[in-house]
Amino acid sequence: MKKTMKGCTKIYAVATAVILAFSSCIDEVTPTQYVTEEQISGSESALDGMVNSIYTTMVGYSNDDGGIELISYASLLAMLEHATTPMVCTGTNGYNTLGAWHYGSISSTGSNRGIYPSYVYYGYIKTVNDIIGMIDSTTTDVAQRSYLGIAYAYRALYYMEITQIMEYKKPTDSRFSFTQPENDLKNLGVPIVTEKTPSEAATHNPRVSVDEDFDLVLGDLAKAEDYLADFSRTDKVQPDQSVVYGLYARAYSFLASHVNISTKYKDAGAYWRLAQQYAEKAISTSHCTPLTEQEWTDPKNGFNNRTSQNSWMLATSISESNTNAAHGGAWGSFGFAMLYGTETDFSAYGWRVGRSLDRRMYERLADTDFRKKSWLDPNFFYESKNQVAGQPYLVERDASGSFVNNKWNLKGDNTLTTDSAWSKEYSGRLADGYKYQLTSGNAAWIRSRINMSYGFQSWPWLYVNIKFRPHNGDYQLEDIGGAVDFPAMRVEEMYFIKAEALLHTQGVNAAKTALEEIVKTRNPQYSCTAASEADFIDELAFQKAIEFWGEGRNYFDAKRLELGIHRGYKGTNCERYQQALDMDGIYVGWTPGWNQAELNTNHVLLHYNNPYTNPSVYRTAVFSDNSELRSHYGEPLQ
Repeated sequence: MKKTMKGCTKIYAVATAVILAFSSCIDEVTPTQYVTEEQISGSESALDGMVNSIYTTMVGYSNDDGGIELISYASLLAMLEHATTPMVCTGTNGYNTLGAWHYGSISSTGSNRGIYPSYVYYGYIKTVNDIIGMIDSTTTDVAQRSYLGIAYAYRALYYMEITQIMEYKKPTDSRFSFTQPENDLKNLGVPIVTEKTPSEAATHNPRVSVDEDFDLVLGDLAKAEDYLADFSRTDKVQPDQSVVYGLYARAYSFLASHVNISTKYKDAGAYWRLAQQYAEKAISTSHCTPLTEQEWTDPKNGFNNRTSQNSWMLATSISESNTNAAHGGAWGSFGFAMLYGTETDFSAYGWRVGRSLDRRMYERLADTDFRKKSWLDPNFFYESKNQVAGQPYLVERDASGSFVNNKWNLKGDNTLTTDSAWSKEYSGRLADGYKYQLTSGNAAWIRSRINMSYGFQSWPWLYVNIKFRPHNGDYQLEDIGGAVDFPAMRVEEMYFIKAEALLHTQGVNAAKTALEEIVKTRNPQYSCTAASEADFIDELAFQKAIEFWGEGRNYFDAKRLELGIHRGYKGTNCERYQQALDMDGIYVGWTPGWNQAELNTNHVLLHYNNPYTNPSVYRTAVFSDNSELRSHYGEPLQ
């Protein structure tokens, strides 16, 4: 199918949508999906189209050869977060690919589970490499310099994340026996592919050290900072200098946490100081401010609108016309709005799965913190008619153990699945009288689906989310409601990075002051009481997990800080015992293996693949079956 034109040496395969965007400006485009380097580099519109392809690829990447369904960058990060403590699925297992990340069954060569990161990120990297390779690095053209800056910023983001995902860190929990790697993988990152990498190198491109990967990241950020110096963006899908500073802050936070493994980056104090400096620069230059309660809980625009939520520094965006990316279960794509759609009617893979906050974390979070309104309290589903405001939560059962006297059920049967069986009213979360800002405006509709009949065995201790709202509040039409924006970077993250950096450079008291600065915007009564460095890290990680639940940042923090996974305890809201995991330090379910296609092609990776430890080795540490797990639902937490 590839047609070569006279005098052309390179042919680029690009998405049809991108070709349509600029084909009218290229007189010689053949009627195929291929254009030449000369055609693209000679047309400003064509280059602009290639840069736009960065954004479109991030909301709808697919790889048919690898069995990769259409997936967005946002949904990929959601997939990763399923391997963390805060993310609990309280309903049916749903997509087995995401479910595998939830209980650690990401096999060493992928097989529809661990394959996504290595496929997706290198697909993204190819897009930006093509752009960088087409433009003269010494150009003085204003538009082309901005294209280079955007491409380098995104390449830094991609390599920073894929390196952290694929880096193998030796598990430390002595209760379990882990599969050992075939060779020493300490400080090994990912193979580097740039615009200068020859195609023949693909069969012999080894994993380089994490240090070398971050050499590339820092180098790309320096270039991005230079090329974007005079760039004024028109949309938050475009990185500007404030985003570059935010990426620097992330990079130096990682390097400061990695000094015990690194052979090159050894000065933790220097990196923490740089992390703080860049976080502060990101805050000041972005002109972004932390989300208000109104913005956070907005039933139409909450966490879906890059223009109305001022804290967002970088975003991905699905337009209403991009029905491929907006659709969820109907067309087999991993749509972000579908995954978190407690309120939407798009797909059972959303509301039936019930992506929730870990119960222990919910109960730890202060009632005066407005972020707590992101998850439905147990008394949204069950409130005894005998409940006394301000008194401990009352649960009443009959002799058979069934819930009785439910104020919200109109027919005395909590398992009914029709709206008419449930009340549309809600008196508020216990004593404070707050009424959830529901997109549908119909509590009965949610209750008729989120109950035991549909697999929510821990009902009413579910804590399902309503954080991410469908676009324009349309919870019924997927083409509209599924066309959501996603926050790839929020300014709040910079405040947390600053607080962590201060801990390591100025001590606990300075760090506490910085943490209070951001958390008080969520809870005016907040006071950090940590007395030691360890206590502060625990509190920081908790507050940051609440802040960024569902946005993917928690995965990178968990692996960087070696927080373990702690969903296995009596009273947990996990739906299956396999998900009730407990592992200290480094959790093996954070690190996938390389996909089989890469192992087949790039032979030097074959003996340097990340090992796979079967979850059966560690999943029985807490509960041996579902009946044992479920017998503890709702009991007071220790």
